[in-house]
Order: sequence, then C-alpha cells, then structure tokens
Amino acid sequence: MRVAIVAEPYIPIPPHQYGGIEQVVYYLIKGLRESGHEPILLAPGDSRVDCELVPTVKQALIFPRHKKNLIEHRKLVRQAQRNTKRLLQSLLPRVDIIHSHGFDLSAFKNFPNLTTLHNKVEMADLSYLSNRANLNYASISKNQQAVCPELNYIDAIYNGEDPKDFEMIHKPQDYLCFLGRMDRDKNPHMAIQLAISLGMKLKLAGKIDYEGDEYFETEIKPYLDHPLVEYLGELGFAEKTVLIGNAMCNLHPTNFREPFGLTVLEAAYCGTPTMAIARGSMPELIEPGRTGLLVEDFIEGRHVIQECFDMNRDYVASRARQLFNYRLMSQQYVAAYQKVIAAMPARDTVPRLFSQISLTPTIPARHQFRLKSAK
Repeated sequence: MRVAIVAEPYIPIPPHQYGGIEQVVYYLIKGLRESGHEPILLAPGDSRVDCELVPTVKQALIFPRHKKNLIEHRKLVRQAQRNTKRLLQSLLPRVDIIHSHGFDLSAFKNFPNLTTLHNKVEMADLSYLSNRANLNYASISKNQQAVCPELNYIDAIYNGEDPKDFEMIHKPQDYLCFLGRMDRDKNPHMAIQLAISLGMKLKLAGKIDYEGDEYFETEIKPYLDHPLVEYLGELGFAEKTVLIGNAMCNLHPTNFREPFGLTVLEAAYCGTPTMAIARGSMPELIEPGRTGLLVEDFIEGRHVIQECFDMNRDYVASRARQLFNYRLMSQQYVAAYQKVIAAMPARDTVPRLFSQISLTPTIPARHQFRLKSAK
C-alpha cells in the first residue's frame, strides 16, 4: 500500500529534541516499511527517514520562544501550508490513501483519507472539527473520542514506539522525574512542589515556547535554586531515555484532558511507573497498583507514592512493550487504511479530482498552527 503521510512543518522527523507527534510518525513509517508498505512523507526538509521525503519547507519552523516573533513565524507557516497542499495534490496519482497528522484534509475529502487527532481539543475547536465531519479520523485513545463524538472515527489507535530503543532499568536512582512542556497544561510546578514536600530530588526537562514562557518565569524559575530541583532543559532522545529510565517514578500532573501521554509510555518501557492525575487517557495507559497510580491530585499522591517505588519494574516494562509498540500501531493503521479505502465510492479520474481542489488555504486563522502537542 502506498501512503502519503503528511506531517506539520514545525518539527523534523524524527525530532532532534521535543516532538511527541513527530516521534510517533517516525515509528509509524518504520512499521509500515517493515510490513512491506510504501510511505511517502511530506514534512520539513531536515527530516531523516527511511522513505521518500517530500519537503514542505526547507527546515522545520520551530515555535518561537517569545510572542514578539509570532507574526513572522505565522507568515512562514502559511507558506508551508500552501506548499503542502500543492505537493500533496501532485502525489495523488501515486498513493492509495492520505494520512494526516495535523494538516487539514478538507480539500481532499473525495480521496481516501485519515486524520489522526493528536492534540487536545478546546471549546473553540469544536466548530472547526464539526465542519470536517465528512473526513475520517483515528483517535489516540478511546477517551479522546468523547470530545467530539460526531466525527467518523475509524478506530482508536494507541501510539507506539520501538521498546528496543529504551533500556530496561532494574535499579533506579534516588530521584523523581518530569518530562514535558513547561506550561500550564502539563503543570510541572506540581511535580516540583510534591518532590520538595517529600524531600526527594526532582529532575525535570522539557521545552519552553511562547505559550509557556510566562508560566516558566513565574511558576518554575523561582524553584530552580532549590537543592532538590534540577532543570535539564530540552533533551534529545538519548538523554531523555536516561532521565526517565533511572527515575524511581515519573510524575504526570496534567491540567487538561490528555489525549495520550507519550512520556508515560516511554517511562514504562524502562520499567519506571508513573503517578498521574486521573484525566483523559491515563486510565487506558496505567494499570493502577501495578504500572503506576491514578490520583485526583498530588496532595493525595503524596500519601500513596511509595506504592510506585515498590512496583515490579519488570512487569511495568513487559506490559508496555506488549500493549503499546510501533508494530502493533502500524498494523492497526494499515487495517484503518483498508477500511477507509473499502468504504470509498468509486473515484473520478485523478485529473478531475485535481480540478476540484483549491490551492487557497481553507484553514481558519487559529488553525494555521497546530493545537498544543499531546506530548
């Protein structure tokens, strides 16, 4: 099967540092290739993948750290959106289906299509999604589907990576960890407060961009002189696996309906349990009492976290490696592709389809940039 995989222009694939969606796309391509399929990736030109790459922009358009740089960034994004639509149109004769990871496929509704919903959905996004209910969707958790139930969900397909890329750690070091964006969605200040209350060292890492800049300055920076708190910045893949693998417990104090939570999976590959706020997908990823804990808040968590320290790390790792891996993910996507193609009516010729596709961007202004990443 020939699959056009469309990524957003913000981060290369695989990501050099931050990039949960991009990491998933990388492993999806790996799984498809191993299964004998032919993915074609539309993504930033500095991506490095084992398949044909069609650059939508020369280099990834990394989100700026400060809001003052947004105007210029948005101009570049709009151009990348136009390039993507033009390039995707030219690929239609060569592919069987389009699989989007954030790009608006409404102009391609008459061609076999699938969009994976990676990001959180806010109230203002509902009309945007409802107007695209004629597209096909995959959610990354069952819980995620409840935010917009009228969409045509082909399946709920969990994210997966290659467990072989994560070292299993049987004897962790004496610290807690947090890995994720520095913003109010991810709430790293709660992890800091918990660690200080417990008298335990906390190592935290993650990116800061214009959406989290003020939060970092007011909620995180005041703690960075504390002897128990160590901020490692934005890490690459190898450094990330060392951080989460050697921690006694991964902390996940999210303040929103988490669509998936890739760091929970990555920690589990290493045998590290996670204590998380019981929202969104967390009950689907964590087996309470065996691979982590689900709590209403970290005040409750303070009294029960010892259970995480006592968990069987071999079981944590084996469960994650069996249930959430890139081979299973890619197999489920292939089944979804087949279902979409089988349900499509006989298509007109490709030249006629071309004439129906406008090259004028149709994405509303607030959707010219992806929703906040699920990582």
